[in-house]
Amino acid sequence: MKIPLKIIRIAPGLILLVTSCMPNPVQVIQAPSLIGWEDLQVASESINDLCPAITPEEIDTWENVKNDFTYGLAGGFLPQDLSVPLKIAHETYWINPNEQLLFDWLFWYPQGNEEPATLRLFVLLDELQLDNALPKSGIYNDINLEKGDDKSIKVTIPPLSVGVHDLIVVGIPYPENEPDEYGSVIVIYRRITLIAVPAPSPFRKIEFTSLLAEGSVKRNDPAMSLELTLKKDGIEAWNWPNPWLDVNENTTVNFFALAGHQDVINADAPNLDELKTSFSSLLLFVDYQQIEIAPDQIAIYGRADKDTAYARIPITIPPLPSGKHHALVLQIDTPGVPMCVLWNNPDGRILPNSVYGKLVGLNVLPEP
Repeated sequence: MKIPLKIIRIAPGLILLVTSCMPNPVQVIQAPSLIGWEDLQVASESINDLCPAITPEEIDTWENVKNDFTYGLAGGFLPQDLSVPLKIAHETYWINPNEQLLFDWLFWYPQGNEEPATLRLFVLLDELQLDNALPKSGIYNDINLEKGDDKSIKVTIPPLSVGVHDLIVVGIPYPENEPDEYGSVIVIYRRITLIAVPAPSPFRKIEFTSLLAEGSVKRNDPAMSLELTLKKDGIEAWNWPNPWLDVNENTTVNFFALAGHQDVINADAPNLDELKTSFSSLLLFVDYQQIEIAPDQIAIYGRADKDTAYARIPITIPPLPSGKHHALVLQIDTPGVPMCVLWNNPDGRILPNSVYGKLVGLNVLPEP
């Protein structure tokens, strides 16, 4: 049976208005730790057991995907030469270290769509934005899609050191539009894992800081995947009802991400125990260029227990030049764990593996 390429549909942005909760002071427990097999609550502790090999012939062809898709946006992301990987599993490739890699990022925009689309594209490797990975120079490229377009973009990945690497390609639709007052954004992405052999561990070494729950599932506080707020002790969405936050030049902007425990409910495996702990990383981009999300931190890595409806995570944007700017926050579930472990059995446990985003506006006013 063919293993299908992942299909992504563009749908109207989800508007989420957070209502009420019982605020507590923000607290962070400084106890960095690594992900272990016990945290993932999977039966096996061997990546070979969890990640059975597949052949290139088992990957569905791009033409088959196109034939089954009549509207929205279909995407694929594959090595240009499928004979290069030493082994292939679900969204996971074993490769030789220190060799440049070429991928094809595929886009099919069928005739059933009502209007053209624009995407702003960039590439993340181990939570770091790559420069010049796309055909045009710079940190991002734009692609315009007309009805019926079938396009391929070459993605160049630099030689990798031995170990496990997360590769995520991201597209933000309609970057020419203004942010909305809720920070809503559709994040179109493809995520794969590259394992440069011989990897010393099945997981990338990342130290996660435990976050103390401010919102509690037991208290029926609202569960959040990702929200942004300016409040130190509230959960009002960003700058609602205004899409643009007015700030002065030479002013640092301080705000908060509200993010909670994530689990994947698999209806085909109803008897699984609830996931006790989830892991994530937060990244920050201004005008689609990655910047430090906190002083001397390019990413914030957190772990949350199952009672965490949300934790409050401070974020800082340094002073910006006058004019309007887009600020994008991305959250990546379970970084550093191979995709074939996160989603190895559609009839068993599926671990959090998504990418969420919030996009907000800053209007920097010149000094009088």
